[in-house]
Amino acid sequence: MKKFTLIAFVGCIMAALSFTSCNTDSDSDSQALSAAQIQQCYLATHGNHYGKMVYYAENKANVKDKQDTVSVSWKITTDSTMTIYGIPAKVIAERIQFNNELKEAIEKQPEITLNCKIQYATVNPIQFYIGPDNINYTLNYGGKEHKFEMRFYWGYPSIGQYSPDSKKPMLLQLVAPLLKIDGNETSYGITSSSPLQLLFYTEK
Repeated sequence: MKKFTLIAFVGCIMAALSFTSCNTDSDSDSQALSAAQIQQCYLATHGNHYGKMVYYAENKANVKDKQDTVSVSWKITTDSTMTIYGIPAKVIAERIQFNNELKEAIEKQPEITLNCKIQYATVNPIQFYIGPDNINYTLNYGGKEHKFEMRFYWGYPSIGQYSPDSKKPMLLQLVAPLLKIDGNETSYGITSSSPLQLLFYTEK
């Protein structure tokens, strides 16, 4: 299985939230991990992690400032599952365009607890694919009820990495390219060409 390069957490945490990660062929290991290797990865990464999430946010006082951070936590519960806690609904609302009623309805939603599947891919560094559940809301705006659905990529570019000797030991990236309202794909700011990106890190 190919190693992959996480989005540029180098330097400061993303000078901009542009998606720049790519697969590399620098590693010749094309085999799936063994059960022992998966257990090794799990034992190194399991449990609670506390860190920050970087997300797109407009700053009207400084138009060059396009990002914000919030404290979140996540827990790797088994060798194939992870849960992320405390994601504010505003991280989605910030990306909504062309529909202010939808944007305001999302802003009113509670914090998101996001369940994810994971699949370990490499041992050194420990890297894993992430498959987040869809985010679903029933929203009331425009005088009626609407079904909201946001879908993430399952696997690359939704990925994670753990390097215990790094200043930022654990890095996660979730990418959502699809937004549906009442079952119909929309272009309200979250699309495959302009996906929502959520970037997470821990610090020593």
